Amino acid sequence: MVRLNDSDEKNFKELRSLALGLGANDAFVVPASEIVLENRTVLKCRFGCIGYISHVCPPLIPTVDEFRTMLQEYSWVMLVDWKTSVKLDKDISEMFTRLSFESGGSELDKKYLGQMKNIIRDRKEIIQPGTLQLEKEAWKMGYAMAFGTFPGMCTLCASDDYTTVDCVEKGTSLCKHYTAIRPCLMGLGIRLDKTLEKLGLDLPKFPVLGIPQQYTIVLLD
Repeated sequence: MVRLNDSDEKNFKELRSLALGLGANDAFVVPASEIVLENRTVLKCRFGCIGYISHVCPPLIPTVDEFRTMLQEYSWVMLVDWKTSVKLDKDISEMFTRLSFESGGSELDKKYLGQMKNIIRDRKEIIQPGTLQLEKEAWKMGYAMAFGTFPGMCTLCASDDYTTVDCVEKGTSLCKHYTAIRPCLMGLGIRLDKTLEKLGLDLPKFPVLGIPQQYTIVLLD
């Protein structure tokens, strides 16, 4: 069992306070051994996700087995639950995957695109830069191997109106923001739902009605 010393306790309180100031609902640190990994998570990436082969997703990030070995070298992990402006309606949540692949001019399509704009905006303006800031501050505290993750597809190259993500062609070109990208946590094998359940917390299951939770994870050591 990893024991929390006085220095870590002080630093983790400061990181939590910073996270709240950056737009988080909450943030808490747990032993890295509490994170649940499963190899099968990448099935959801490879089949059915528009982010596959993007620069933060499989197969361009460490495999689950590689990350499992890396995670064992860490002592602590901070889970950050970010605030979001997204509110999913029942019809959108139930058809989210289909709507992400099919475009049309129906009212449902328009509603989906509006909610996607909020997802992209939150990730680009709050969640991704906030995660990087927490990683940076942890590094300054002495956690030299601090490393953040993204909640899903990268949005650093989102258009000004948040309707598209103008990423370089997948799998072929160097990312325009290579020093700022971080891997998608599911693509690394992290089962966020089982991790939170293990910690006595709930993660709403699809179809999500209302406000979905968007977590990132920052590895600390």
